[in-house]
This record gives sequence, C-alpha cells and structure tokens, in this order.
Amino acid sequence: MLTIQYTWSSPCSEATQFSLPPLTCELPHRRRLRHCIIGLPEDAQMAIDRLHLLRYAERFEWTHALDFPPHGIVLDGRPGEVLRYLHRDIRSNPSANE
Repeated sequence: MLTIQYTWSSPCSEATQFSLPPLTCELPHRRRLRHCIIGLPEDAQMAIDRLHLLRYAERFEWTHALDFPPHGIVLDGRPGEVLRYLHRDIRSNPSANE
C-alpha cells in the first residue's frame, strides 16, 4: 500500500494552514498470464518477433523451443483458470493472394 501525505500552507497567514488526510493508493494485485505458442519453429519465432515489435514481450523472455514428446503433452491448469487459444492460418507468401 502506498500512502502520500499532502500539506498545504498559505504564504499569507499561518492561521489558514491545514493538512489533508493521507491519500491511500492500493496497487493492483498482479495476476499471472501464461502464453503458449505452438507451431512450426519459424512460425513461432515470427510470432515472438511480432510481439517484440509491438513492445508486448522481449524476445529473451521466451523459453527455447521445446519438442513435443511422441504422445503429445498435457496442460495442467489451476482451479479457476481457463484455456484460450487463437488459431490463425499463416500465409507462406503474403503477396501471392493479393
């Protein structure tokens, strides 16, 4: 919690001095949001690069590429968490369809 004390005094008279009550500003509780990028290595890197250009996340914050085991993976969430993802087709040659 952050507390700020304001005091105002008049240069004309000390009789008008008063003190405002402290201003209390509670900082929001930070929640964790986990991002998963699943795709071909070059597509995953392109997504990371775009997020970097948007100043959303630095490139070094991402883990190294992890290979999927032969039987896939299981994502284990916590109570109250949900899984959302976005599937978007990536055009290999953007100028070919224009």
